[in-house]
Amino acid sequence: MSTVRVLVSLTEYEVRKSLARKRVLILLAVTFLLEVGLYLVLTRLPPAFVNPFSSSIWVVGIIAPSAGLVHVLALTIGSATSAEEYESGTADYWFTRPIRRLTYFAGKTIGGIALLLIFISTYSLLSVAISWYAFGPQTKVELLPLAIAVSVAAAMPFYSIGLLFGESLRRSMMSTVLSGTVFFASALIEGYANIAAVIGNDPSLLEAVKYLPTWAAAGITSTILLDSMGLNFSVPGPGFFLSRVGAENLVLAAANLISYSAVPLALAWIRFRYSDVTKRAQ
Repeated sequence: MSTVRVLVSLTEYEVRKSLARKRVLILLAVTFLLEVGLYLVLTRLPPAFVNPFSSSIWVVGIIAPSAGLVHVLALTIGSATSAEEYESGTADYWFTRPIRRLTYFAGKTIGGIALLLIFISTYSLLSVAISWYAFGPQTKVELLPLAIAVSVAAAMPFYSIGLLFGESLRRSMMSTVLSGTVFFASALIEGYANIAAVIGNDPSLLEAVKYLPTWAAAGITSTILLDSMGLNFSVPGPGFFLSRVGAENLVLAAANLISYSAVPLALAWIRFRYSDVTKRAQ
C-alpha cells in the first residue's frame, strides 16, 4: 500500500473514531446550539441596534466559537488522538502493519486537523445560512474561506498542546484536563493582566500577555474578519469574549500561533518517535 493511501486511511479512521467519542459529540452539540441561540437572541434585539450591520451579521456566528469554544474542542480532539490508541491497545495493531512511524503520526495528526476543518466549515456555513434567512442577503460572503482558514489556524495551538499531552501521558482524560488547564489558566491570566494594566496604567502587562497561547488564538479571527468587513467594534478581554489582537500586531500574532502549534507538535513527534513499545496503558 502506498504512503498516500495509508495517510488517507489513517485520516478517515481518525475522523470516524473522533466522531464516536461522547465528549466530542457533546462539544459539537453545544457549539451548534450556540449558533442557533446566538442568532435567536440577535433577532430579538431592537432593529435600530441590529440594522447597521445586519448584512454582515454572518461573521458573528464564526467569531463567537473561535473566541474559546473551538479551542476546547481542538484540545479535546488532540488529547485523545494518540492516547486512546494506547488505552484501548489498538496502537499495537497499527504497528504490526507495514507502515512507518512518521506515516502513522502524520495520518493521525492530519485526521484530527481534518475533523477540525469539517467542524469549523459546518458551523460557518450554518452561520451564513441562518443569517441569510433571518436578516436577509449577506455581504462579503466571499470571505468565508478566509474565515474558515483563520479559525482552523487559531485552533491549532491547543490541538497541538492536547496532542503533546496525549502522546506524553497516554491517558486521554488526564491529557484533556491538563491541556484544558493550560487554556483556562492562560485566559484567566490574560484577563487579570488586562484589568491590572487598565487600573494600574501599566502598558507592560499588555505587552506580556502577547506571549500567552490564548492571546493570538482567541483574537486573530475577530481581528482579520472585522477588519476585512470594515466593522470597527470590540469588547476587551480574552477567552470567551470578543477580543482583538489589532491589525498592527498581526505578524506577532502569526508568530505566536506558529510557535504554539509547531513546538508542541515537534515535541509530540519526538516523544512518539523514540518511545518504547506501545503496550496498553493500565
